[in-house]
Amino acid sequence: MRVGNLPKRLVAEALGTAFLLATVVGSGIMAERLCGGNVGLALLCNALATGGGSSP
Repeated sequence: MRVGNLPKRLVAEALGTAFLLATVVGSGIMAERLCGGNVGLALLCNALATGGGSSP
């Protein structure tokens, strides 16, 4: 590991974490609104949206 790449790697890690966090929070909000109180369906929607958003 070269020290010169550390700032670039930290920025890339922070961006990836921010996108993943936005995907998880957004899918949770979407699932809650779409499923109207059905917890099982909300969890399924949340898992599918998170899996789709976090895969490369």
